[in-house]
This record gives sequence, C-alpha cells and structure tokens, in this order.
Amino acid sequence: MMVFAKPDLVLLHPPSVYDFRKRATVPSPVSDLVPSLPVFEIYPIGFAYLGEYLERNGINTRIVNLAQRMLEDRKLDVPRFLSRMRPAAFGLDFHWLTHAHGVLEVSRLLKEAHPDIPVILGGYSATFFHRELMQYPQVDYVLRGDSTEEPLRALMEAIRGNGDLEEVPNLTYRGGSGEIHENELTYVPASLDYLGDAYRYMIRSALKYRDWKSPRAFSNWWRYPITMILTCRGCTQDCSFCGGSLSAVSRLCGRQQPAFRSPERIAHDLELISGFTGAPVFVVGDLLQGG
Repeated sequence: MMVFAKPDLVLLHPPSVYDFRKRATVPSPVSDLVPSLPVFEIYPIGFAYLGEYLERNGINTRIVNLAQRMLEDRKLDVPRFLSRMRPAAFGLDFHWLTHAHGVLEVSRLLKEAHPDIPVILGGYSATFFHRELMQYPQVDYVLRGDSTEEPLRALMEAIRGNGDLEEVPNLTYRGGSGEIHENELTYVPASLDYLGDAYRYMIRSALKYRDWKSPRAFSNWWRYPITMILTCRGCTQDCSFCGGSLSAVSRLCGRQQPAFRSPERIAHDLELISGFTGAPVFVVGDLLQGG
C-alpha cells in the first residue's frame, strides 16, 4: 500500500439536498429507512466494494462522504473543498432518488471547478434515469446496473487512455459531437464472490489518503457504529413497493436471478468485522433465498 497517494478516482457521496444548510426542508417518511439523518449522509455499501475492487486492480480510489463533511462542518466551503481535488475522474452515487438535487448540484460544482475532469454517475436511480441524466452537461457518463465494479474499472482505463469507450459494458456516454451512446448492459455477474474486503479497504484508505473524516459512513457513526455485510444482489420475490424486486432488477439491471455471496465469504466478513469492532452487523439480504 502506497501511503499518502494521489487518487485516480474520487467517489463522492452528496447530500440529498445540496443547500440543506441554508434551506428549510421537511423530511419525508423515506428518511426513516436509513440509520442516518434526512440529509441521507449514509452512502451505499457498494461504494466500499467499488473502492476495494478498483484498488485491487491498480486504480487509486478515495471515498469522500461530502454530505457527512457538510454536516460536521457547517461552514465548509464546498466549492473550494472540491476545487482542491485533482483526480482523473469523479464518481457520484445516485442510488436513492431522494439524492436527485444533491447529485446534479454537486456535479455542476465539479464541472465549474474542473471542466476537463469527467463526472460518472451510478446506482439504481441513475440506471432508471440514465437518458434524462445525460441531458445535463455536468454529467459525462452513467454506468447502469447493480454491479458496476468491472465496468467502472474498464471506464477508468478508457479515461486514462488505455481502452475504448465502446468496449465498456453497461455504459451510457456522450460522444464527441454530443450524441448519446448506450452500450449493451452485458455485465451481470452470477456470483458475488469476486467482491473483496470492503471494511479492510476503508481502513487502509483512511491511512493512504490521510483522511479519517471523509470515509465515515454517517455522521454519528462513532456513537452508533453499525456495520453492514452484503449477501446478495437481486431477489426471488416481486414485492410491488420495492425497487429491488425481481421484475425491477430484471428490467433495469438485466438480472434474471439473484447473485449470492458464498457462506464462506459471508462468514469471513463477519469474522473480519468482529475483529476490529463490537458493533452490530446488518446482514443485507434474505439468507434463506440462497438455499
């Protein structure tokens, strides 16, 4: 591990509403779905798996929880904070629809500060609205699907001049003349055992980039240090209210059946997490669906 490295990719998590520090808002019931504040400063666990996968494949990746930093420091000058970063690309999660305002505003600020650095979006909501998002000039790429670790690696290689955008699976992008291209959504892994140690990556990342504040999952994590393990992507059930139901992920992500992590990998994660914290572990997914 190279300590004090410069990141190739910065993964930014925006607040649900960018100017929440100035604007009075009324939280909706959906804000009760996450163990954080209505600002939705908690980022999806997929961020950590993305970072680990990319680092393992030679792409320095730093997570910056911008929403949490803005909560922690009410006087934080966000445009100045963003202008100091100089990676090869920025990636923003647009998983929950409640982040629509924050995602687009932070993307706009990034383009104002760094007009030549591409902005990449991903997540369930980004997948659903990928065509609409490409109408915004601050958005350069959208990666579709529920498993974008390998597509993001391929995209980063293309951005660094070592690949072709046409060969990146699951990618929606803008061509040189402004035309929108949609590559086939072909990367839908049947197993999740390729995912590595997300929490070990986060600890190493804090040391590598000399930053303990930015990777923090949510604002009061030190007082309520809940952790999370991903066991599957997709579902066997088709609940009408769920964006991750069988028909939803089939239509949006091309996933016809769930992808599971093996019991050995899940047990490994539980043992790893219990080795450095006594925090409760939230096991995401119905373990009975795997058989």
